[in-house]
Amino acid sequence: MLTYLINVTDDMLFVSLVLGVILAVIDTRSGKVGKIIMRSGLAVGFIIAAVRSYITNTRRLVGGWKVGTYGYGAALVLFVLLVIALIVFGKKFFTQNGNPKWVKVSGIVISTVTALLSAAYLYCAMPNVYVYPFKFDAGGNGVLSTDYLFRLGGYLAGIIVCLVSAVAAYQLISVAVRKGSRKLSVIVFCLLNTMLAVYGFAKLMLVLTPRKIVDSVVLFHFASVSNNLAHWYTFAAFAILAVIGVVIWVRSYTSKEPYSTNAQHRKQRSVWRTGKRYSVTLLCCFVVAVLCATLFVELNKEVIREAPTEEPVITQNTDGTDKELRVPLETVSDGHLHRFGYTTPDGYPTRFIVVLKQENTGNYGIGLDACEICGEAGYYENKDGQVVCKKCGVVMNKTTIGMKGGCNPIIIDYDIADGEIIIPAQEMVNNQSHFKK
Repeated sequence: MLTYLINVTDDMLFVSLVLGVILAVIDTRSGKVGKIIMRSGLAVGFIIAAVRSYITNTRRLVGGWKVGTYGYGAALVLFVLLVIALIVFGKKFFTQNGNPKWVKVSGIVISTVTALLSAAYLYCAMPNVYVYPFKFDAGGNGVLSTDYLFRLGGYLAGIIVCLVSAVAAYQLISVAVRKGSRKLSVIVFCLLNTMLAVYGFAKLMLVLTPRKIVDSVVLFHFASVSNNLAHWYTFAAFAILAVIGVVIWVRSYTSKEPYSTNAQHRKQRSVWRTGKRYSVTLLCCFVVAVLCATLFVELNKEVIREAPTEEPVITQNTDGTDKELRVPLETVSDGHLHRFGYTTPDGYPTRFIVVLKQENTGNYGIGLDACEICGEAGYYENKDGQVVCKKCGVVMNKTTIGMKGGCNPIIIDYDIADGEIIIPAQEMVNNQSHFKK
């Protein structure tokens, strides 16, 4: 249960806060047309994220890392366009002063760019969230099993935390704008988008620098540090929104708003109460976020006893290059998970796993010690003899190892002959990009 609560909040909480702020700013400044454009952008984002999830985890039409790279690249380009649009049209958009025609144009331009940027954010963040439900029954126990229901509960809890956080952020910004804190809401809007752009840039570099597409040690270290401190982006977003909450609380007691009737006064106080309630809601979501990053991670830890990395027998071509990797069946016929390592000529430390699917069948599950969803995290064997993903904790159905889809090991070509598993060395070279150098 905790695994999917942690995973969903890791994937979506930061983005949810940013989208809540974006939606509030656009809704309060751009009118009906802006609202339609913004919601269309969000709908497009959910759809293209689902398409990305499908083609990378089911059809394998495009390499998963390439598809993700396109998304982060598009998000960064759109962020730059948003900055330009804010410089050119920002004053008219936020003050609603000037020629009505240009005020309307500014709203359409900024709303459109922001909607596209929001779609890019969802495209980058949502694919794993779509895939998780298909991994709940990886052990083959059925949808009414305790394991399945616990995983579903954790997943739904994560979705709820992200949704409530987005609504709380939206309401806080909306109340701030209605109560005269427009400049502060604009600052928050710009800060959170900038933070998400930096986060996206680091994610992009984390893909490009290990593959030497961008050859920079500095950018690689920056990307690594950013990835290790990913939770702090979320915490910083909560802290920024907390400023809005504090302002609302203070002003709710100090503001002297004029009113002509008691009904008008009650309406004014109702707005302040809404702001205060959602401040407390956001605080509760922050507490959950901290727990997901600390206590829940510790509670969810399982002692992982990795299979030792063994060395396959390597045969060579006449020119001295590696030809095949051979594994005697007698060394992997005990029913346990076996991991084998091979360093490619390019210096990538690749790994593949072998496990007997069922006793006395001679049917082996063979694939990379990596998957398209969780990367090179790899697998281990738990105390019950099940193959488990190290990152997401999902239990593999041994009968599906060697098949595409979900968190299954990435398939590789192999042959079984003369009592040995034979894997062409070139097959590992072809798949070396799944492993960091």
